[in-house]
Amino acid sequence: MHGPPVEVRKNPKSTTWYNATILDINGENIRVGFEDQIWSNREVPAFSVRLVAQEGSSDDFDPQVDEVVEVSVAASEANPSGWSLGKVKTIKNSFYFIGFVGTQKGSQDLIVERNALRRVNSETPIDPTSLERRLIPVDPDLHTWVRSQDAPGCLTHVQSKARLLLCGCTHLNETAKAPEVLLIGDQRAVVLGEKLLLHIHFKNQMEMQRFHEQREQLMGRLQEQQKWYQERNQESFSVEQSLVGKIIGKKGDNIKQIRDRYGVEINLSQPSNSGRPTTITVTGSTAEDCLKARNEMEFVTAKIPIETDAVGWILGRGYQNIQDISKKAELHYARFDDKTACLELCGLKHQVDDAKMLISIHQEYRTVYQDMDEEQNLIQQSFEELEGAKGKGEGRREKGKGKSEGDKGKGKSEGEKGKGKSGGRGKDGKGDKNGDKGGKGYAHAADDEDDAWEDEDYPPERKGKGRGRGNNEKGGRGKGGRKGGGK
Repeated sequence: MHGPPVEVRKNPKSTTWYNATILDINGENIRVGFEDQIWSNREVPAFSVRLVAQEGSSDDFDPQVDEVVEVSVAASEANPSGWSLGKVKTIKNSFYFIGFVGTQKGSQDLIVERNALRRVNSETPIDPTSLERRLIPVDPDLHTWVRSQDAPGCLTHVQSKARLLLCGCTHLNETAKAPEVLLIGDQRAVVLGEKLLLHIHFKNQMEMQRFHEQREQLMGRLQEQQKWYQERNQESFSVEQSLVGKIIGKKGDNIKQIRDRYGVEINLSQPSNSGRPTTITVTGSTAEDCLKARNEMEFVTAKIPIETDAVGWILGRGYQNIQDISKKAELHYARFDDKTACLELCGLKHQVDDAKMLISIHQEYRTVYQDMDEEQNLIQQSFEELEGAKGKGEGRREKGKGKSEGDKGKGKSEGEKGKGKSGGRGKDGKGDKNGDKGGKGYAHAADDEDDAWEDEDYPPERKGKGRGRGNNEKGGRGKGGRKGGGK
């Protein structure tokens, strides 16, 4: 325990005060120690001890000739350093010629600079009858602190600010006894010291002590967490801030289900005002669990360029195709950007992959449908060409057509050579009463005597065996697919 620095004189008549430190106060005597043990520790009367002058500005100190000052005296083998009373004899440039006064009168004058001079110390010798001793108990939570090397700094601060003669801790090495803080000084100093100690230092040290205890606990937990994380598997990825709400789900249900399902820890970085993506870290006991959890949260965006002539095919009428694909793949959204001619897909990675596959397959069918359209156009063209040849099979009164007897031609003739609805190319078919030879004709599988050449229905031509129509004679057999439609 050490008190404040003081100045000690050898006797009441001495005008030199030596630098010392209070070690203890015993009644009317004060035990002091000197620098470098030039003088051994000793007890001196209280009236031979005074406090060091309070620090003040020395910038305005400008000693003049014949002014009484105190001059610094360096330590020697015989005496410690101190201050002696002197008078300024003369001043040359920045040097002062000082003559000693009092008990030092007659000693050789000193030549010093201004920083070796000070005003005469106005502190009076210590009056032991005005001193008060007070012991301040220490809270049990601060016992460890007050015995540590951190406490002396606080106690010295109290001692200096309150101008106490002594402020120190008792029972430092006695763990069986509770430590106390001893304050020694005049009444005003002790009261001020107690306030500084209890309401400033002790109060803040309690808070700091709690902080350090919490810090130790947190550091221990942190080390455990670090060890736990090092032994675990991790997956980290980034998502747009606009998708974080979908990942978390309503009231955190979605992310809680993922945590419970795979037994993983999921941490999200703090949102950024700059709109930067949010980093999500998944930690679990196995790499497989971490990856599965990641796959259920990692939303990605893919842009697929679409050729101009394929936009309608991909999107569909009223966007029906792409809406169906988006629904089947369970995408977050699918939209087409006219400016870039790109289809933008957003969803979980496997959802986007599924949608891209569906779009690719749908696009492949485009060429198939184009081929079908071309084939249908060719068929329609064939129908139109057949329709143009419609008149060739009708019974019109033109060359070789009509109802005539014995004439060679085409029409609804009985027993004449020609094409008729009676059914097909009849070989050696016999006609009506005139017995004309029936000619060859193509059978169109007509089942009655009505005209089968209609605009909408062109049955394929087939060679068939049929009977020509004759009143009394049997029609000949032709070549073809079925027995003819003649009656």
